[in-house]
Amino acid sequence: MNEVAAEWQEAVRRFGGLLGRLRSEAGLTVRELAAAMGVAPATVSKMENGGHARPQDFYVIRQWVTACAPRVDGRGGSFPIPVELGWWRDEHGQLERLHEELQLLPLRSELAGPVAAAVGSGREHDADSVSFEVMHQKAVDHLADRSPHVRMAGLRTLGDLGDKYHERRQRIVDELCDYLRIPPDPSDAGEGQVRRTAQMVLAARLRPERGDGTTAKNSVFWPDTDVDLKRAFLCDAYFNGCEFRRADFDEAQFEGETYFDGARFVGEARFVGAVFLGCEVSFRRARFETVSWFRWVAFHGYTYFQGTHFGSNAEFSRSQFSDDVFFDHMTVRNHAWYTHAVFHGSVTFQHVQADGATFWLNSFRAGADFRGARFASPPKVARCEAVGEAERHWPDNWVELTARDARGVADSWPVGWSAVVEEAHAAEIRAGWNSRS
Repeated sequence: MNEVAAEWQEAVRRFGGLLGRLRSEAGLTVRELAAAMGVAPATVSKMENGGHARPQDFYVIRQWVTACAPRVDGRGGSFPIPVELGWWRDEHGQLERLHEELQLLPLRSELAGPVAAAVGSGREHDADSVSFEVMHQKAVDHLADRSPHVRMAGLRTLGDLGDKYHERRQRIVDELCDYLRIPPDPSDAGEGQVRRTAQMVLAARLRPERGDGTTAKNSVFWPDTDVDLKRAFLCDAYFNGCEFRRADFDEAQFEGETYFDGARFVGEARFVGAVFLGCEVSFRRARFETVSWFRWVAFHGYTYFQGTHFGSNAEFSRSQFSDDVFFDHMTVRNHAWYTHAVFHGSVTFQHVQADGATFWLNSFRAGADFRGARFASPPKVARCEAVGEAERHWPDNWVELTARDARGVADSWPVGWSAVVEEAHAAEIRAGWNSRS
């Protein structure tokens, strides 16, 4: 206990010192930084001096780094500490883990007595079961605590229990998902960090870290795991490199950054009705081995499906993309469906490979680029609209019919609108207009 406490005190002082050096290198006074972050000057001083008994929520560190980083870059000095947010996130995570280890020590020592006695009596199996149930109940009780730090400790304990008791892993995953489905309490300032901890505990167990080989290198990887996060509330979700047996994210709400880069979905993957509210959502190089559903999804930020593999159909019908979306180098073994989809930003399908694709009643409100796309059969398009004068590159058999093509017919499209149709259909439409003129 004393060793961990001493290590914690040294770590929190070191982290505060790093923050102080960052502020100093940025040329900001304590009062100037406090004003930029919207906190009291005393809070800044206390953090720099390592005076906090618990780690500050990461969003405070994010504000600190965001306020200082541009000034550090602009001054052009040789600052020895990275100013990238990812580096500070890792450092802050280590601090949190150390603090939670310190908090859980009394619980572990309390359990050591009865468990040791039971094992000594020769009933190892019964003792093991009792050990799990006692520690599991303690961890679950922690999840109802008012303190966010106690809840985070309980979540980490659940992860530790699954590492030891392999047959209970799916049960623990279900409990972590249950927690993430509970609507967040807006009055709880630490709720966001607790949810990030639950996601981190879960993602760390789903990430095999296979590298170039097929063997999982992560010693705490939990294979063959189903994840049910239907209607969950997720905040800064980092599931990059994770492997799911079956994944249900229907109607889930993703806030902040969302990353599934390199993830693998062995079974069905569902995102029907999901909402991505952050500035960026990425499925780069993800693999959907079987059926996947992205129907009725709202993407509010930049969206990346570059290099993504779909082993069956790719279903994006009735989805809305509020910003630019990139499907470059995506592969679809069967059919890609984009019916009733709306692209408010530019969309690129460069070098896509698919057996076939259907675009019906879609709206392209900015640029569209299909250069280098390859389809086993020509992609079908009908009753789609293209809005504005942005540069667009359609597949070979697609044609834009503009208001000028209508030759003054009364029911032609507004100025700046075009209909996107197949080339053969375009000839029929022009012939019909000519007969009416």
